[in-house]
Amino acid sequence: MWVSLFGALLCCGVMFVINWWAALITYAIELFLYIYVTYKKPDVNWGSSTQALYYVNALDSALALTTVEDHVKNFRPQCIALTGAPMIRPALLDITHTFTKNNGLCICCEVYTGPRKLCVKEMNSGMAKKQAWLTKNKRKAFYTAVAADSFRDGVKSLLQASGLGRMKPNTLVIGFKKDWRNATATEVENYVGVIHDAFDFELGMIIVRISQGFDISQVLQLLPHLSEILPRIFFLITDSTINTIQSMHVGEFNQKLLEASTQFKKKQGKGSIDIWWLFDDGGLTILIPYILTIRKKWRNCKLRIFTGGKVNRIEEEKLVMASLLKTLPKSIINWKFFEEMIEPYRLHESCKDITTAEKLKRETPWKITDAELEAFKEKSYRQVRLNELLQEHSRAANLIVLSLPVARKGAVSDYLYMAWLEILSKNLPPVLMVRGNHKNVLTFYS
Repeated sequence: MWVSLFGALLCCGVMFVINWWAALITYAIELFLYIYVTYKKPDVNWGSSTQALYYVNALDSALALTTVEDHVKNFRPQCIALTGAPMIRPALLDITHTFTKNNGLCICCEVYTGPRKLCVKEMNSGMAKKQAWLTKNKRKAFYTAVAADSFRDGVKSLLQASGLGRMKPNTLVIGFKKDWRNATATEVENYVGVIHDAFDFELGMIIVRISQGFDISQVLQLLPHLSEILPRIFFLITDSTINTIQSMHVGEFNQKLLEASTQFKKKQGKGSIDIWWLFDDGGLTILIPYILTIRKKWRNCKLRIFTGGKVNRIEEEKLVMASLLKTLPKSIINWKFFEEMIEPYRLHESCKDITTAEKLKRETPWKITDAELEAFKEKSYRQVRLNELLQEHSRAANLIVLSLPVARKGAVSDYLYMAWLEILSKNLPPVLMVRGNHKNVLTFYS
């Protein structure tokens, strides 16, 4: 490198020695061309040796990382975010990007299902465009997509093959399936199956829920030209821009949905991030909100941890918290709501003869049996009771981070598990339900 620099300076000197005025004219022309190209910015790929250098350095660094033994101090969230097309669920991307920016890996993933030929064609045509959208919106993330027979199969492929060496995802981030009660049994099975698969592959799990939901595809359909101005709207969102968009003649425009999709872009005012740490998962439930508080947008939020009291009594306090959660729900209305919610998915086999009951079990294996409901009645009580405590103590929080309940595979039906998540997180501020993979991520444990 230094020899090349010396050679270049020597050539410049020789130019002036041979003919100084010709050298000045040459440099003037070069300067003019440089300013012209910089100003016009033509969409042309000139090729660059710097690009090759970046690639070689990145490859060498990735290989060097594989020789370094992992340590808890160097843990960082490396996330697969199931955003679909990143512009469709910007809020899910924003909250994930908040705790991975300059700190960890973020991969926005999309699964195409359907006829393989059409899926692959659509997938390949949109890859560059969606990665360019991330770059234009200053999102330090990668975009990738897979074509699969089902949503769950596609996510399995992503969980196993994404990443490179040490730069492999260790956390899966998905949005809460708000329409699970209207979805087919197969869709609910795929959604819950993805959660089980994440734990099987030893990844942490984050389920994010906001009141309005994440999907703004209906807004994009109502506004055919919104996809062109979307980056400016999301980047320069103000009351005036919302009013301008609302006034456009597009029929019923969902203003609340648009506002919800940008809520994690705005600077959070003074408030709190409430952590309900109910299970020891290695510390991911504590680490994620801590990273948020060192970001500029969340700096004014203080952390409040609901788990135990004094350090020397932490185990005793955890038992107190557990006994508190085991108590029956205070409000019979909340329990009635839970019962009514699961009623369409119950089998009620105890009210039928044995032959009919067995036939129904074979025909609808996804339904909640009376035996299952009785076996997990205490856990159902706990979710309802926990929601009451969240309503009582954390209703005014900017964000709630709580331990994600885990359903034992094969023992808890998909609809019962979705009912737990629904009742646990309903009527609350934005909620992050987090569960680590039981690998230590805090030096507290080391």
